[in-house]
Amino acid sequence: MPSSRLSHRPRLRRAAVALVAAGALLAPAAPVSAAAADPGTPVAQPTPDSPISGRAVPALRGDAARAAAGERLSEQVLKRGEDFAASHERQQAATVPLPPWSGSLHTVWGAFPTVVSDGAQATHTVNPGISIPPGNPDVVYAPTLVPSGKTCIEVTTFYWQGGNGVGAWDWCAASPGFAAVAWIDATFLSTYTTSFQGLPAYTVLDVQTNAVTNSWTAYLYNYTTSTWDALFTSADTSKLVDPHGGWSMFEVYTEYNPATGEGYYCTETYGTQFHAANLQVKVNGTWTSLTTANSSVTPPGSVSSTDFGCYGLSFTLQTANSHWQVSH
Repeated sequence: MPSSRLSHRPRLRRAAVALVAAGALLAPAAPVSAAAADPGTPVAQPTPDSPISGRAVPALRGDAARAAAGERLSEQVLKRGEDFAASHERQQAATVPLPPWSGSLHTVWGAFPTVVSDGAQATHTVNPGISIPPGNPDVVYAPTLVPSGKTCIEVTTFYWQGGNGVGAWDWCAASPGFAAVAWIDATFLSTYTTSFQGLPAYTVLDVQTNAVTNSWTAYLYNYTTSTWDALFTSADTSKLVDPHGGWSMFEVYTEYNPATGEGYYCTETYGTQFHAANLQVKVNGTWTSLTTANSSVTPPGSVSSTDFGCYGLSFTLQTANSHWQVSH
C-alpha cells in the first residue's frame, strides 16, 4: 500500500512529543556521539532463531515510559491509528518554494507488507547526534516497525525535544501507549548496536509467541551476548479480527518554521541517514525477506522531499523492498 494511505496517521503520538511530561530526570542529559558504537570484532549475526537470553532490555516501563515519552507523543500515535486509511494530497514539487502550513504536517514513506505475518525482523540505524532543542515541536519516527495488523507492539526509533530513544508502543493495552522506552545512550550503543554502512544500528525482532492468546514480544539483539533481550510483551485476541496491515517506515510530524521556510526538524537532521534493512516477515512459519511480491513501496522517484516539509531529502530502495533509506 502506498505511503499516501498513512499520511494522516495519529497526530496523538506527535502531540505527546511536544510535552516533556517527565522532566529532565527521565531524559538523557545530552546527545551521544555515534562513536560510542564500536564495530569491534565481528560478532554473530542475528536471526529469528538466535538464542533468547531471558533478560530484559534496560528501559523505562509502564507509567515511567509513558511519562518519558510525554502526553503529546502518545496522542500522535493514537491519532495515526485512527487515521490510518485517510488519503493525502501531495504538495508542490521541490523546485517550488514551500508554502507555509499551519499545524502539524504528517507524512510517511516506507515498505508496507501485503501479507498477514506472525512477526518481523529488521535492522534499524540510529542517529545519536541528532539534538532537537527544547521548544522544537517536531518529531521524527524513523524507522518505525509494525509486522501486521494483529501485532500488539510497534517498535519505533524516535527523535524529539525530550531525547532520542527506542520505544515499544502497546497497541493491545486498554489505553494504548508507550510501554517501554530505552534511551539511545552510550550503554545502549555499546550493547545493542553494531556498525551498518558506517552507522550504528540495532536489530529488532517483533514476533507472535502464542497464537492462541495472540501474545507478542519485541526483542532487541544484544551484540555483546549474541542473544535476544526482551523489550516488551503484550497480548490481546481481539487484534486477530483484522490481521492485515503493517509497515516499516520513515515518519515525521513537523510544523512550519518561518525562519527557514521549511519544517523545524530539517535543520536538526541535516547530514543524517535513516535505514531500515534486512526486513523480513514470518508467514505460515517461514521467514522471508520483503520483496515486491509480498509488500509495496511508493517508488522513490515519485516521492517529493517537500511532501515532508523539507528541502533536500532523498529516498532510496537499496534492495526492493527489504532495505529503504532516507538521506538528508
